[in-house]
Amino acid sequence: MNKTTQWLKSLSLAALLAALTACGGDSSKVIDPIDVGTNKTTCETSDDENTDPNCGKLLLGITDADGDFLNYSVQVTGLELTRADGTNVSVLTTNQTVNFVDYVEISELAAAATIPTGVYTSGRIEIDYSDADIQVEKDGTAVAASMVDETGSPLTITSLELQFDETNRLVIARNRPAMLELDFNLGASHQVDLTMDPVTITTEPYIMAEIDPVISKEFRVRGPLIRVNQDESLFRIAVRPFHRRIDRFGGVNINTNDQTNFEINGEAFIGAEGLAAMATLEAETPTVTLGNFERNQDRFTAITVLAGSSVPGAESDAVRGVVIARTENQLTVSGASLIRTDGSLSFDDQITVLLSEQTKVTKKRRHQDSVTISDISIGQAVTVLGAITEDSDNQVLDATDGHVRMRLTALSGHSLSSDELTLNVALQAIQARQTANYDFSGTGMDPSFDADPNHYEINIGDLLVTNVADNSPLRVTGFVSPFGSAPADFDAISVIDYSESRSQLLVNWPEGDEVIAFSEITDTSLTINSSAEGGIYKLIQGGIRTDLNDLSSAVVISSSFERGLFTIKSDSGVSAFSNFAEFITTLQQRLAEGDSIDLIHGTGGFNHSDSSFNVIKLAVRLN
Repeated sequence: MNKTTQWLKSLSLAALLAALTACGGDSSKVIDPIDVGTNKTTCETSDDENTDPNCGKLLLGITDADGDFLNYSVQVTGLELTRADGTNVSVLTTNQTVNFVDYVEISELAAAATIPTGVYTSGRIEIDYSDADIQVEKDGTAVAASMVDETGSPLTITSLELQFDETNRLVIARNRPAMLELDFNLGASHQVDLTMDPVTITTEPYIMAEIDPVISKEFRVRGPLIRVNQDESLFRIAVRPFHRRIDRFGGVNINTNDQTNFEINGEAFIGAEGLAAMATLEAETPTVTLGNFERNQDRFTAITVLAGSSVPGAESDAVRGVVIARTENQLTVSGASLIRTDGSLSFDDQITVLLSEQTKVTKKRRHQDSVTISDISIGQAVTVLGAITEDSDNQVLDATDGHVRMRLTALSGHSLSSDELTLNVALQAIQARQTANYDFSGTGMDPSFDADPNHYEINIGDLLVTNVADNSPLRVTGFVSPFGSAPADFDAISVIDYSESRSQLLVNWPEGDEVIAFSEITDTSLTINSSAEGGIYKLIQGGIRTDLNDLSSAVVISSSFERGLFTIKSDSGVSAFSNFAEFITTLQQRLAEGDSIDLIHGTGGFNHSDSSFNVIKLAVRLN
């Protein structure tokens, strides 16, 4: 394994309950298309509810773990599941272009497929890299990367296998939908070489398949309206994921409540008033819903609903990104996903956005707030609707008669000090981009008050924030303060201490039989040995990386909950466990049989006071 400093190791290996590993052989070879074979079924996915007693519903979510990419657009060309009796069922029948960077914080409902009832034990997914758009950051600029396999051959079509945990199989039942979430971990086994031209990424793709996810993310559900039922406070859509406008992926009901925010043809509503407005729309009106899947009730509940012209790309071009600079009424938006009215999608690391006093401005989930273009400042995450034009240097979105939607913005950094009203943070990143990318000029009441990322002032007056110790790694969500008004620099909605969740642990030991990975293994814990030279020993907390050897004591890994995601990967395949004790027992057996540990990656909460890591997901790779 190459351990030179030229290689930037990705943040994680697959932490998964059911793991997918690339098939053997040349990954650049085109494989046969997925075929359901002779076991064809009469179950047919439709927009309405299934009535066949031999069929059930599979809700398929697509998400991603944190990685080091600005853009990662590939085609998912097929997904097949295998039932215990050998029946093969195709779930995704058409190609899907997916930018996995968009799904770090949310899951996308990719299908509400109708498939035969029964217990499913395995599956297969196919990914096509032929026309992939992969971009990474180099010297503050987005650059295209070349994807190759471990032999140096360009990646084209790659097939990956699934094997579900024997104690937690995928069960398709007549009266209850099953939830299967695929996590394309961008950090899994990617090695990024920034010294090459073009930048080269060596990878063996990994995908995680999780049944009824332990960690629930917000869902995005897209598709045209079918009908509204005001008596039951719901509406039904035909699922059209990833900006698709054709093909059939099933239909779902979306429940609403008194807190659901609606934006319909540019007008804001809340609760029953919004659902009544939805009822006046014609069938086939485009919709996008952000909300939660409530497993205890097996339903989607909307937090925010967009409909009609409010949907990006429906009647206006749209740009989704983060503001990195502002000069008067001109914004520079970075990390921009471009959504065109003709249905095309693209990525541009920087785009200019033009505003005017006529530009409409709203805040996500705060439609009642009165906001204008003066509220849009540096670091604010935005979705902008307007008209895209070209100039000699870059693309321009004219939103002078358009609409800016201020989205929730995420910060990460270390706490410096706090009181009841203000949290002072040494800022590491905004929207996962390093603070060096941002020009904070003009953010303050005068230049002396411009936002300083080394002492970033966050208003927490409306929150109950307690026990934030100095130097605690934090993740804060909310809205950037209006342009020219700082201090404070940011208005927080939530503050999360990485000591409690979302920390990542990456350890990659050097090769050699003499290397001892764990100094102690008990029935409930693993103690990391980070003494071997040449290894990678990292704690990652929202872009903040800490060498484990800089901690006061060795890291001890234990399980956060009774149920988690624990895997052991070797050349012979992947073993998956829900129970941490069973995972440790099998790991000890494998080590006693002569295997050695190459790498581990975990996700959970880290406590600096005693170096304890309470893991939710943990993956071990054996040599």
